[in-house]
Amino acid sequence: MKLMLPTLFGILLATTANAANDSHVLATFPEIELALTTGKQVDVMVDLSLCTPATGDTPPTKTRGGIRIDGYRITSDGTLAFADQHFTIDRDGKPILQFIRYQIRLDGDAELTMVVFNMPSYERKGTSLAYKCAISHGLSFFAPQ
Repeated sequence: MKLMLPTLFGILLATTANAANDSHVLATFPEIELALTTGKQVDVMVDLSLCTPATGDTPPTKTRGGIRIDGYRITSDGTLAFADQHFTIDRDGKPILQFIRYQIRLDGDAELTMVVFNMPSYERKGTSLAYKCAISHGLSFFAPQ
């Protein structure tokens, strides 16, 4: 799993969002929530070197990348949740489905959890990996001006 980690996160996060000059930083949970609930495009840049492994099975990594939030939900406790999933191949050239869940709490703390499934069986591959991050510390949010 350690050898797969850089490749898996690299492939997932290779859908890098562009924080161009016409974007501004959303530095707080209320700013992120307002942008999403008013229909603005929100991009997330991830730098896992600034995050902490959340479980003993999760190794540290320097993987970076980003996504654009396509769909989200805000739960009754205020947690913002969104996910990214895509098909790719592992280091052995075998097809996999990679799924990453993002949970951002009102206080700005966040957790990313990654699960990989073999294809076409959907059999879970390895253990889940989880990282603890925070808004502006491992996770940066951007929206158009």
